[in-house]
Amino acid sequence: MSSQTPASEQRMHPRWVLKSSVSVFDEQSKEYLGLLVDCSEQGVMISTYDALQPGTSLELSLVDIPPNINGRRTGTCQAEVIWCDKITPSLYGTGCRIQNISDMLTSMIHSYCRPE
Repeated sequence: MSSQTPASEQRMHPRWVLKSSVSVFDEQSKEYLGLLVDCSEQGVMISTYDALQPGTSLELSLVDIPPNINGRRTGTCQAEVIWCDKITPSLYGTGCRIQNISDMLTSMIHSYCRPE
């Protein structure tokens, strides 16, 4: 048995699993990175096709198309990769700590945690 506490048990804020697709892009290059898996007010988990190294700093754009709203929403933040693990043969789960979060992304995250 490992003496380390799993990352999920070290969280300071609850994570919300999404009920809709949220695409994640690199803000600078506009390159598609993957999909948002879950989120909290302090962090996000992204599924990516490529491994991202812990310590990497990213500027992210998150784009969703919420139900009952015409158009899409785009929120931005800075993120630091904290961990990256292979979750399927072709996908990595990447946990990031977020900061400098835009008002729109804050609103998006809050909308994900509301019951339907």
